[in-house]
Amino acid sequence: MVSELAKRMIEHGVVSPFDLTEFDQWVNDATRKDIENVARKHDFKVFGLKFWSWKKKRGRELIGARNFEVDLIFRDEDEPKVDALIKKYKKREINEMKVVNELFDLAVMDCLWV
Repeated sequence: MVSELAKRMIEHGVVSPFDLTEFDQWVNDATRKDIENVARKHDFKVFGLKFWSWKKKRGRELIGARNFEVDLIFRDEDEPKVDALIKKYKKREINEMKVVNELFDLAVMDCLWV
């Protein structure tokens, strides 16, 4: 399945996310649609995570997420792994790069906001 964001980038002739600016509101709309599609695909057994505050939005709460409200989407079944990584980071057992990389590896979707 091609993401809404990928379709919209093609429509707008954008080759790289690095070409986007804060004026490309369509990116946020496409990201919201992709979040909704992922949530539905997983029967809403997913949650979104906001980096550094570690706030979570669950299942249907993700529908209509606001810009920058969540950074990554995970399956509910991976929540213990996510929580363990956050705990390790807070205890300074792993650094910022390690927690970011490991969380990205676990995520079913990363959110692109502009």
